[in-house]
This record gives sequence, C-alpha cells and structure tokens, in this order.
Amino acid sequence: MAIDTIASRLFSQARAIPDNAAYFVKSGDEWKSTCWSDYAEEVRRAARALIALGLEPGQSVCILGFNRPEWVVFNMGAVAVGGAPAGIYTTCSPNEVQYIVDHSESQLVLVENDAQWQKINEERKNLPNLKHVIMMEDGENVDDPLVMTWNAFLANADGVPDSSIDERMENLQNNDPATLIYTSGTTGPPKAVM
Repeated sequence: MAIDTIASRLFSQARAIPDNAAYFVKSGDEWKSTCWSDYAEEVRRAARALIALGLEPGQSVCILGFNRPEWVVFNMGAVAVGGAPAGIYTTCSPNEVQYIVDHSESQLVLVENDAQWQKINEERKNLPNLKHVIMMEDGENVDDPLVMTWNAFLANADGVPDSSIDERMENLQNNDPATLIYTSGTTGPPKAVM
C-alpha cells in the first residue's frame, strides 16, 4: 500500500482539480498559469528522465538556481522516484558548491545559468560522482559533454514507462529521506538535515 507522500498529494491534487492553476510565471507584463494536470505531467516527465539517467531510490540530486518552474519540477520528480534533492544557495562559492554536491554524492545537478555552471566546472575534478549537469530552460548553451539542456534532459524520459514512477512510489517508506537541506555553514562545513 502506498504511503501518503508529497508527490502522491501533488498527483492527487492534479486528479481532483486538473484545470485549476497550480503555478504562475511572469512573462513580460502578464502572469501565465500552468494547470495542475500539466504540472503533474511535467513532474512525471522529469521523474522518468531522472530514472533514465540512473537516479536510484535514496540517491541525491542537487539544484543550484533561483526559484522557477524547473527547480520545482526537478525537485518533485526526484521526490516521486525516491530521490533526495538538495537545494544549494545561489550565493555559494565554487568550493561550497563542490562540498555539497560531493557530500550528497549527487550524480545529477540542475543549474540555472552559466554563472552557476562555472562554479561546478571550476570544481569538477573534485566531483567524482558527478555524471550530468542540466541547464534550466533558457539557460545558456554550454558546449561540454557533462552538460545538457532542459529539453535534452526531458527527452531522456521517452524510453521510460510511466508505470516505473508508480512502482517507485509504491515502494516509498515513511522513513525515506524526501530532501536534504544544507545549513549555511557559518560555524564550519554545512550540515545536511534530512
């Protein structure tokens, strides 16, 4: 029997009020909405892409960027398939970013733009577990085999059946970590709070 999780509540909300606005994004002078059913599909697509790229239950992913739809979609996609996302402050130095990505043993990192990518790139020799860096939509194109665009990331979902998400959600346990929150590290290295 599936337990009550953040992801299961999102999908339940999408079934209950599919056409209601789930979130808004400002475009020029107007706010554009995304309905709950589309939001749930975005999360499921990201979850399938994460599975395709090798995310296993209990593993972490990192997110380095300001709040925007890709941040939340990537985060919820990871949670839905048993991953533990860790957000990184955008003001962190390359060394601080390296510490969190390495400490969390993240193989995948979502970054907002070239400035955040450069922090990873500067420390990549000290990130032995890192396999993929994903740029948020509208991020710069980076010519590096480690980096992929948001759309290239999502394209990985095509080979993964939707049922794989449901199977992973069925296997979630109450004591599984849902996220890692790193402290600011003002008195030493940041601590990961589950």
